[in-house]
Amino acid sequence: MLKKFNVIALTLVFSLTCLASVAFAAKPAKAPAKYTAQEKEIKVLVAAAAKLIKAKGDAAMAEFNANKDGRWGKAPTGIFVSGEKGLELANAVDPTVVGKNLWNYKDPDGKLVIQEEWKLVKAKGKGWYDCKWAKPGTDKPVACRAYVQGVKGKGKHYLVGAAYYPE
Repeated sequence: MLKKFNVIALTLVFSLTCLASVAFAAKPAKAPAKYTAQEKEIKVLVAAAAKLIKAKGDAAMAEFNANKDGRWGKAPTGIFVSGEKGLELANAVDPTVVGKNLWNYKDPDGKLVIQEEWKLVKAKGKGWYDCKWAKPGTDKPVACRAYVQGVKGKGKHYLVGAAYYPE
């Protein structure tokens, strides 16, 4: 009889403990958004630019470069395109770098920005890259986050991207 009572008592204690833990359990924290609204916009912009490059190849560069305040460029964010050897083919918000070879450009932290972006797109196809870069119209490099994608258009390989400055 005592044995039966102990089993019932233990079962009751166990059941109450389970109920209490469920009743007082903290609600799970809401998972943070994977991307900010700005990052989502940048990914859409880069995908659209990649589609245009696939269709037009080099001819797309003129459209990017002529569109500073339109679809492709709204300072400080805009499309940039690099050739495989680091030649800046298009830059919708900073035309001063178009035609320059940026292959060996190092940010203040010593990152070879263009080379590392190319490594990223060759390894993964696309992704986010953090570095330091001067905002258009300034000389001081600040934190910059770029979304880059590799694309092949008309037989050539390109790196297309857009960036923003998280402050």
